[in-house]
Amino acid sequence: MTVTTKVAVTFYNQGMKFSRIFFSIVTGLLTSLFLAVTFFHYSGFSSPIDRLFLVFVPALAFGILFHQTFPAISAWTHSLHNRISVPEYLFSFLITINLAYGAVGFLREVLRTPFGMFIFTAVFMIIGTTIGYFVFQRAAVSLREGFLSKPLNVILAFSLPVFWVGLIVYALQFPSMFSMDYIRVPNEWMALFLLVAFASAIFSIYLIPNTLSLIHSSSFIIHHLPGLYAAGMFFLIELVISRTLNHPALDHNTVLFEADAGPWMTILASPESAPINRSVHPLSLIIIRPLVRLVSGLMGDHYALGGMLVVSAMAGLCVFMVWLFIKRATNSKTYAFIFAILLGSTATHLLFGSLAENYIFGAAALIFFFLLIQKGEERFTFLVPAGLLLFGITVTNFAQGVIALSFNKFGFRRLVQYIAVVLAIGILLTSLTGILYPKAETLFFVPNDIAFEFNFVRSSEGTLSDPIRFSEPQSIVRKVNVVSRSMILYGIVGPKPIDVVSEKPPFPTIDIKTFDVRSHDLASYKGFSNLPLALWMLMLLGAFVIFVKDLRTSKHTPLMLGLLGAIGFNFLMHLFYGTELFLYTPYWVYAFVLFIALSLSGFAEKVWFQWILAITVFALMLNNLGFIAAIFRALSPFYTTLQ
Repeated sequence: MTVTTKVAVTFYNQGMKFSRIFFSIVTGLLTSLFLAVTFFHYSGFSSPIDRLFLVFVPALAFGILFHQTFPAISAWTHSLHNRISVPEYLFSFLITINLAYGAVGFLREVLRTPFGMFIFTAVFMIIGTTIGYFVFQRAAVSLREGFLSKPLNVILAFSLPVFWVGLIVYALQFPSMFSMDYIRVPNEWMALFLLVAFASAIFSIYLIPNTLSLIHSSSFIIHHLPGLYAAGMFFLIELVISRTLNHPALDHNTVLFEADAGPWMTILASPESAPINRSVHPLSLIIIRPLVRLVSGLMGDHYALGGMLVVSAMAGLCVFMVWLFIKRATNSKTYAFIFAILLGSTATHLLFGSLAENYIFGAAALIFFFLLIQKGEERFTFLVPAGLLLFGITVTNFAQGVIALSFNKFGFRRLVQYIAVVLAIGILLTSLTGILYPKAETLFFVPNDIAFEFNFVRSSEGTLSDPIRFSEPQSIVRKVNVVSRSMILYGIVGPKPIDVVSEKPPFPTIDIKTFDVRSHDLASYKGFSNLPLALWMLMLLGAFVIFVKDLRTSKHTPLMLGLLGAIGFNFLMHLFYGTELFLYTPYWVYAFVLFIALSLSGFAEKVWFQWILAITVFALMLNNLGFIAAIFRALSPFYTTLQ
């Protein structure tokens, strides 16, 4: 080695030592100053000596530690550089810290103290950054040679966060319903939140290389990542709507499409529960309530937040199950992704996937039942519990399951046996519910208890029903029109809802509906709404034509007949039962979506057809954002009265 080279090496080493010392001093000083200002009330010390010691003593300690650990950190960082992609990690960190920010804001009342926020943020950031890194790593691979290599899939994937952010921005226009405080870290927690978030993210750097192999070994996650992504995004979308709509006013002066969202929040989520007094939901207290209470119990006095979380998660689960159903039927990820987003974007799913009611649970049970049938499941050990879910949430939904089984070669004798077993267990479980919750639930097998439901067939006041009168042809035409529009149109493409001030106590009460039984007015479509309406009708008509054409040759015919049977059953029942039929749309919208997806499955891999479907979905998303916005506008003045 020459003298010149030795001198150069010496200067380099000295420079590195100086850089290490300088870095340690500056970092220690900045860290100490941050802590002094944020946590130790720097401005409260009047003496310059006190301030000096407050900052420089910890700075010296930090500087020494940073200086001593610098070589180890440098070596560790160098070794990790070969195992972790920095861009993917940074993307994961940025997304996770934003989600953590919103989650802390959502749960601020539950977390209560800085310590509670500390624990929650640390766990959220460690798990979120680790999972996020895996997702972005898979996305990077997918962009090159997989699902995201198709521009359409990228556009579809980006449409969901855009929809979510747009919904938040719009909800913020109604401060009586949605406040930025619902998704914002309190100012007094902000410094600690950032400190914990960054420290946890650094810890996750160590965790990522040790857990990636475990995550990559899960073929289910890898194969269904687009469906899981869609489900997760709709969970976030529904959570915003849920936080906006589920308000104390629902117990006082607001009626949403005749839904009992206020009372059902108490029934399902509160520690004390409340009477259902509707025999058509015989097992809700032992099927749905334990699940909701499991989460709501963690929320303490703010149990309603738990109800919102569970309802929104169930809406996301429905989206994922539709993805699973269509992916299994067609083996086309793009086609399944489009229809999963289609279901999530429907008017009924956006509304009832956020309201604290039992309807989204019924929809989830129905989709799950059809998943079992699609799989060819015939064992009673699986079908009986699934049938009890249908029956226990809403008794009439059990008929949909029976119809579906009858079209899928279940056998008449086994079908009768199946019905008998489910009803027998259902009766016993209903009796058990009555024992566990005295005077909270009427009994569907007692004539006097079930008789209440006939008020929705024909009531003396005329406000609970709009019955067909065979002696009056105009009543038949009117009811067929109401049922047809409610089933075929309203649940998918949200109309301009009717909002009236009703006579229900306490007066005034806002009553939002799609059909006014007093005036016989029906909700209508105006302006842009006609575009998604036309696209939806063309899709439905095309699906039915192809279904008839391929009736004898399609491998999906038994499933499609089961879905049409479920739709037909609802159509016939609601000719006689109910007035505000939008309330029941979760029980058939899923069937329309699955039927269309199966009927048009021959075009699943046609790129031109996928683009047509995507355009329909985008138009539907825009329209139904307006539908939700119209509900916000109508409710805002009434929610303001209870501030």
